Amino acid sequence: MTTKINFIWKACFLTLVTFGSFQGASKAQNSFPTAKGSYVTLDGGGIKMIRPVTTGGWARGTSYYQTADSPLIFGSGLNGGGEATHRFYLAYGASPWSSPLGMHILPNGNVGIGVISPVARLTVNGNILAKEIKVTNNITVPDYVFEPDYQLSSLSDIEAYVKEHKHLPEIPSAKDIERDGLDLGDMNLLLLKKVEELTLHLIEKEKKIGEQRVKMEALEGEIESIKKQLILK
Repeated sequence: MTTKINFIWKACFLTLVTFGSFQGASKAQNSFPTAKGSYVTLDGGGIKMIRPVTTGGWARGTSYYQTADSPLIFGSGLNGGGEATHRFYLAYGASPWSSPLGMHILPNGNVGIGVISPVARLTVNGNILAKEIKVTNNITVPDYVFEPDYQLSSLSDIEAYVKEHKHLPEIPSAKDIERDGLDLGDMNLLLLKKVEELTLHLIEKEKKIGEQRVKMEALEGEIESIKKQLILK
């Protein structure tokens, strides 16, 4: 049975695990005081943790307790089963190696926050607050919309599509997003494309309005001319 030691003592061991070498051996100049409030000093070497010889699940790391008799509240280390390593964990809970209240790093480099089995390089189960997020990808920016040979859909065709599908062409439906999630890079480029297409429609409408204005002014001139001729008669 592992002997529980005070919070400060275990905090020292977390520091050693995090910043010390896992391959070194303790040297004679190292200090391991037992007095409460003292610190462990490693002047060379470090702490070496070895996977247990077992076919079942295992965890090796550092544990934190509020008091000597309280349940485990926080831990960090490695978790695995048999000869396999499952994840590095840094989490709260009585079983931090399987707790979503922290961070987990898989052997393939995937990092999970709030999730123990991340399926992407970074998987977050919760909100993210950031000052700036930059998304890069290999999708072509849709400036081709402004090329002379681009086939711009008519507004009547778009109207018919929207009536049938209840969403814009090329834009995923609400059901698609609910099922597959939303790719920020793809969606931003698609929205940019729609804005560019809308701009072309507005430019075309502006031209037609201008042409109608010229025709109306010409008609007004003709009407005024006819009025004058009638008055002279």
